[in-house]
Amino acid sequence: MGQSAEPERSADDREAELDRREAVLAAREHAFAVRMEAAREILSAADRRDLIADARDSGADTREQQVDRAEFMDIGEGSGDQYGKHWPQRRDAALDRQHAKGDRSASQDDRIALTEDTEEAEQR
Repeated sequence: MGQSAEPERSADDREAELDRREAVLAAREHAFAVRMEAAREILSAADRRDLIADARDSGADTREQQVDRAEFMDIGEGSGDQYGKHWPQRRDAALDRQHAKGDRSASQDDRIALTEDTEEAEQR
């Protein structure tokens, strides 16, 4: 009887080990699914920030070019003294471009963070 109990116990141990491994695998799969969903959301947000940054850049460039061209082409009497009277608008355009650059940098940082090993990142 001693021999028949040992194989049965061994089968129970193997079944328990298999159940444990399946539970670990299920937990990993769930964690992976959660990380993938978070990654999709991060990438989507980064893409939206990039689109906004592109629009901001384009608008800033257009505004600055229009102001510059209008002042440059104004050849009326005494107009030479007036060139540069729209410095605040030019400054605002430059600030918009600077903010757009910051948005793009943040988007890039988010994308890079997604490539890092999650275990290493959690240990920091």
